[in-house]
Amino acid sequence: MMKKLLSLGAAALAALLGGCGDGPSTVPGGYRSPATWSTFFSATSSGPLLLEVHGDPFGGSAADLRAGVARAMSAALPGRPFTMTTDPQAAPSPKIRVVVAFGAPPSLDAAELCAGRVVTAAARGEGGRVELLAAFCSSGGTLSWVRGWVARVEGPDDARFTRLLGQVMRELAGEPQ
Repeated sequence: MMKKLLSLGAAALAALLGGCGDGPSTVPGGYRSPATWSTFFSATSSGPLLLEVHGDPFGGSAADLRAGVARAMSAALPGRPFTMTTDPQAAPSPKIRVVVAFGAPPSLDAAELCAGRVVTAAARGEGGRVELLAAFCSSGGTLSWVRGWVARVEGPDDARFTRLLGQVMRELAGEPQ
């Protein structure tokens, strides 16, 4: 419990010191399976973790966007090196995957992402704001999920966009129990 309070305090302090209000910011979902970390560890122990990316906030090459998202999320946990792939054939456990939906409407929930029912809306909002919903899924069920956003990003290589994706992956994977 103390660890969670310290995390919340650190997040609040970062928000106050950030000042500009452009993010990146993440809000973890209300449910996290107790098996989240062990499933993540197992799925990444023998090869890459499957990644699905829906929506395109920048209007460029879909392949470049997917590759950039995979790179940014793979670098999120330096203490647990892993890679991500968008090719189901390359993932040793394709039923365990991360699904990211850019421009997901507020009504879309993580269970729908994991079930394959993905809806995306406007790619980027006012001020270059990019919003996303991401879920860590196992066999169609939701292990964890997070919503996030960042504003004033120029493209998929923007450092703030990369930080958002790193935060998202850390929230999804959780911590060793």
